[in-house]
Amino acid sequence: MAAETFAILVVEPGRAKLTRFNVELRGETLWATSPVDLARYIARGRPELVAVAGDTQVAVELADELRRRGLARSVFLITPAEEEEEPLGPGRTRVSLPVEYGEMEPAELLLCLVRAMVSAQARTPVSGLTGLPGSPVLRDDVERRLAAGESFVFLYLDVDNFKAYNDVYGFGRGDIVIRALAREVVQATRAHGSATDLCVHIGGDDFAVVTASDNYTEIARRITAGFASKVPEFYDEQARARQYIETPSRRGEPTRYPLMTVSIGGVNPALRRVTGYLHLTEIAAEVKGYAKALEGNQFVMDRRRG
Repeated sequence: MAAETFAILVVEPGRAKLTRFNVELRGETLWATSPVDLARYIARGRPELVAVAGDTQVAVELADELRRRGLARSVFLITPAEEEEEPLGPGRTRVSLPVEYGEMEPAELLLCLVRAMVSAQARTPVSGLTGLPGSPVLRDDVERRLAAGESFVFLYLDVDNFKAYNDVYGFGRGDIVIRALAREVVQATRAHGSATDLCVHIGGDDFAVVTASDNYTEIARRITAGFASKVPEFYDEQARARQYIETPSRRGEPTRYPLMTVSIGGVNPALRRVTGYLHLTEIAAEVKGYAKALEGNQFVMDRRRG
């Protein structure tokens, strides 16, 4: 079994370093002195924590961008202890370390950062279940892209027959399903998306992906294929053999429900007039609804224009 690891990106004036630690606090450090190197390293080992050393505007903007796009779980601005702490706005937290933090041992620095991360985690706009950004981050990202006229594709997905699964196996097992789907969403986007893509856990079994990549079809296919390969392990042997579970419907009638699948609806705002975030989500929900009406794992792309 692979050791549990986590990565920390520290941005300093003129350079940045990304270190992935295992549980023994031994790790590999990759130094980046150019934006190209930094982007490549971040794609290779996405950090759970970004610590910005030095109050430089470029470093702060970089850290904010990583957090907003879901590429970093938490963002902190590190300042010496004697500096006056002031509000930094939503999504950013100031961390005061000893004046000599530059000479601190890695394990000591790590301990300070982890303590700060734990204390601020409740203020970080991510899902406690999956660690992914939530709908407020999604709204901000979509509205910014629409206002800037950026090209992107919006994927909206959820699990078919998830309520029936929860009714039979309980919400604890349902949480395992949600986390498994979250992993498939992130892995598919990392494999086929771009550096600016955003993965979001809207809530429950609803997820979204905002991608600037032309490979959005591959992202959707990998999500459905990956999730389909995991589904049998969520059921007991009897359900796997008969390929359904039985539980009362909303009307109280005994009903058979097939094993869970994923339905994905995709929208390209460049192909039709989209007035804003709410309009986009309405279209995506409509397309996803069409996908859910089909049997099995499905990806449907909105082809309407105008």
